[in-house]
Amino acid sequence: MKSDYQQQVINKIKALREKQGITQLAFSKILGISPGQMGNIDSIRQPHKYTVKQLLTICDALGVGIEEVLYPSNAKTKTYSVRDVVTAIIKYQEGL
Repeated sequence: MKSDYQQQVINKIKALREKQGITQLAFSKILGISPGQMGNIDSIRQPHKYTVKQLLTICDALGVGIEEVLYPSNAKTKTYSVRDVVTAIIKYQEGL
């Protein structure tokens, strides 16, 4: 299963995607993955998550900074160092 942090990041991405009116199908095409895999990533019951490369593609497609998806609650009110962002990426990838 996904860690709480991984699910928070995925939920933030989902909210941003839906706010911009992008469907799961359209988003799966942007990421070059199947709609089924996209559904698995969005699902809390599945262990699938985005890769780091996909996170970068997502940020570009949604027009947001990586810190906005890695720090869902306060990204707009704080400045993060490169080390902070890399640490958050590691936390996401390792499911800490």
